[in-house]
Parts: sequence; structure tokens; C-alpha cells
Amino acid sequence: CMTSTRAVARRTSLHAGSAMQYFTPQEMAGGVRYGSGCKVGNWNENAVVDEIRSMEYVAKKNAGTLRVDAYNRRMATAMAPVTLTPPRADGGVNFGDVVMLANINAGAALAVDVQDADPRSGEASCAVSASTHPAPVARNTFSFEKYTPRASAFLTQTWDDESVRYGQKVRVVLNASAGGLGGESKLYLRSFAVSTTRAAKLSRKCEVAASTGAASYECVFEVLTPDPAKRLVSEGVPLMAGAPVVLKHCQTNQCLAVPGFSFPNDFGHEFEVCGHTFVSAGNAYVMRGLATGKPTSMTTKAPGDVNTFVVVLGEAR
Repeated sequence: CMTSTRAVARRTSLHAGSAMQYFTPQEMAGGVRYGSGCKVGNWNENAVVDEIRSMEYVAKKNAGTLRVDAYNRRMATAMAPVTLTPPRADGGVNFGDVVMLANINAGAALAVDVQDADPRSGEASCAVSASTHPAPVARNTFSFEKYTPRASAFLTQTWDDESVRYGQKVRVVLNASAGGLGGESKLYLRSFAVSTTRAAKLSRKCEVAASTGAASYECVFEVLTPDPAKRLVSEGVPLMAGAPVVLKHCQTNQCLAVPGFSFPNDFGHEFEVCGHTFVSAGNAYVMRGLATGKPTSMTTKAPGDVNTFVVVLGEAR
């Protein structure tokens, strides 16, 4: 009919000049969709809409712009296999080594989801979690980078060699093959103080993210031994692969932690990573202080297993 022909022409011109409108005026007004067995009204317009929809799908499929294509590319980049740095004769960890950071409490390694970026304006950061994926891939491998303090920070201990040492301040860098944000190829672990706009979603502790702000002090961590009583004597001792280690955030003075809160994402169920020093009731420290006459205010409690990590290197060649 003439009405149907005019509607088809109007729909075709709309498709050519702007975004496709997949609903006829009758459907937008609340009417039912015409079926192929009912050739009255605008049945021909519905047929044209179906044909245009099919053509657009085929064009997107050929161009690789479907959502499933974007998802497959994302998985291929994030889950690309990575070879860890093989252990050396001395068993130490050096700057630039490709390693995994595994939490001994959760049995999971730190991982970054580059595509799960902060949607707020001016925030170049993405989500950090702990993954139980056992193999080293792009999203769960990191390296240590030296931190150079300001000239005025003359009390900050530094070493000239390439060994990572206890008591040393470092930056933790994501593997570059996992991708970047805002044109920056390097993403650093970064923690923020708890505020009205910054907090871990489940534990409500300090938020931990991967960010491009390398110059910020929020990206600096200190490598410590879990036992506070041994931190003074262990300062300067090279970090060994597989040895327990605590990463204390220098700005908030809180340790990196995996408290065990699980949540689903595109990679399965993973654990939340936050910044908080979890300690026990400390009865052993209290009793030790009573025996030696040391007040409890001068006794530093040891962080729990949720704060303890091990550095994982590759297999020996």
C-alpha cells in the first residue's frame, strides 16, 4: 500500500542519515509487532527493518566490531602466556625480573583488569584483584622498579646494585604486554587513603588500583619481612624468591592485603585486594612484654597471613 511504501522510504532515509531506529511507529506507540502471516498495515516496514538489521550484523562481523570480537581480543591480551624470569644461582630477586606476587592466605596471585577502568573523569586507573589462575599470564605478572627518593629525603636507604632488598622502597609495575591506559604503557600498583570517594568496594579499606601516575608517592611500597622483630636486622638483606614478604604502602602506612572477599568478574571469581594491616589480638606480644617489662605501646604486632606474599620466579633452565 502507499502508506507502507512511504514508511519504508522514511525509514531508509533515517537509516542513511543517522543511527538506525529498530522500532516502527506502531511499536513505539505500544502496538504489537506484525507477523509474516498478517500482511496488513506496516508488515513490509517490519520486513525491511529485519533485513537492515541482518545487513548491519554481517557488516560488523566482517569488520570484527561485534562485542564478542572485542571480548575475545581482550581475553587474548590479558591471558597471553608469559615466561617468568628463571631463578639465579643465589636465589635472589632483581629489579626488572618478571615475577608473580602470590598471597599465602588466599592462594591467589595479584592480577590487573586493564579494561575495568575507573569511569570518573581524570582517573587513569583500573581494577586490581587476586586471581587463582595458576599459570603466569600478562595480567598477573609484575616487576619491581627502583624508587629514587628526593634529595631532601636523606634518611631513605638506597642501594646501587640491582638486587631487591628488605627495607627498600620500590614500585610494582604490571607486565607491559597486558596493555596500558591513556597512552601510557606502564601501570603501577597504587593505593589511596580511605575517603568518601576512595575505598575498597567490599572491605571498605584502602583502595588498591593500577595507575599511570608513576611520579606519585601513592605508587611506592616498602619491602619488609613479616616479623617486626627482625626488620631492623634484615634491612639490606637481598629478597629471596619464595621468601615471605610484606609490601607496606609508604603513604598510608598500610600493608597490601587479600582479606578473602570474593566477587565475580569476566575472569571468574577473584579476591579483592586492599590496603590494610590485619593483626591478631596479639596476646603473645602482650605476654612477652609483661615478661620483659616492655609496654604494649612499644610492641609492634606482626601482620597476618592476609598481608604476607611470596615472590614467584620461573623454573630453572
